[in-house]
Amino acid sequence: MRLTLLHIILFSSLVGFCQDNKFIATSYTPGFLLAHRADIKNLAAHNFGLEVAFEKEVSNSSWGDFYNKPSIGYGLLYYNLGKEETGHAFGILTHVKLNLVTLGSSDIKFRMGAGLAYLTKKFDVYDNRRNQAIGSHFNGSMQFGLIAHTPIRDNLDYIDYGISISHYSNAAFKVPNLGYNIPSVTIRYGFNIGTSEGPKNVDSTVLNKFDWRATLFYAKKQRNFADPTDFYNFGIQLRGLKNVNKAKAWRFGLDYTLDKTYKFSEDKTVALDSISLIDKSEVAIAAGFQWSFGKTDVIAEMGVYIFKPAVLKNQLSQRMGIAYRFTDRLSGLGTLRFHRGVADFFEMGIGYTL
Repeated sequence: MRLTLLHIILFSSLVGFCQDNKFIATSYTPGFLLAHRADIKNLAAHNFGLEVAFEKEVSNSSWGDFYNKPSIGYGLLYYNLGKEETGHAFGILTHVKLNLVTLGSSDIKFRMGAGLAYLTKKFDVYDNRRNQAIGSHFNGSMQFGLIAHTPIRDNLDYIDYGISISHYSNAAFKVPNLGYNIPSVTIRYGFNIGTSEGPKNVDSTVLNKFDWRATLFYAKKQRNFADPTDFYNFGIQLRGLKNVNKAKAWRFGLDYTLDKTYKFSEDKTVALDSISLIDKSEVAIAAGFQWSFGKTDVIAEMGVYIFKPAVLKNQLSQRMGIAYRFTDRLSGLGTLRFHRGVADFFEMGIGYTL
């Protein structure tokens, strides 16, 4: 009897039961559209955003133990962009919040989100030529924020307050693409709607010291604002992943990309199908870090070109995006490659982990 009881206690301590809070959150983000280029000074204006989101604490997920008080959310976002030329934005946004430090009764959290937005106003040579920041109705949306998170009402609800920045662009898919940058103040209230109860998720997979992944990718971008021309890039990405734990890993490896814009920048009359292999090949080494949230990996990297056929691009490149693991081997990739804050292209790919 005692042995049976001991086994029950031991099993309970290993499995555990969790109670993660769930919330409906509303936020208000007054801010202003930042004129980060002289071409869009006329678009600078005060604006505001509203969001309604479902949020859930995930400390007891299979990956939650590797972060401090993590939570995830899915929301509907609206922005009044402040001027007739910029119009309004409607979008969907997913986000994750991670605790950085606790100060008294409040947690200082980092919030990052990404999604898709529809902008009602874009550049039009006849109807809206003063908007040279946005060239398409559909755009990617990103948010980053540093917020204080304070529980209230007996730790059931919460208030978030802090600063954030929102970004809208189409990743050079269509010109013009200077994009919108919107610094804001964030005020958020979360209404507790209950808890999720059940056994704690345990990831029993064995952690490899290194994983190796090959990804084939494709990208489309547009160049030449006066006479837009489409370019289609292809390439392969080889990455070594040095796993820190099951939710974090260092990344390093090699990129090979075919990009015809090098020759086009020198001669805009060139026939694109006549460009030689050497004149469209670029090779780079890259390194960075990834954070895993379940099957989703958030990626941040910096690269250095070791070969490119012309000076067109800065020697250093940066990359941000996500990879989603469909299986232990097969994954999808979506990352933005940019140089000094200027988007080059958005690469989409299929990867295989060896």
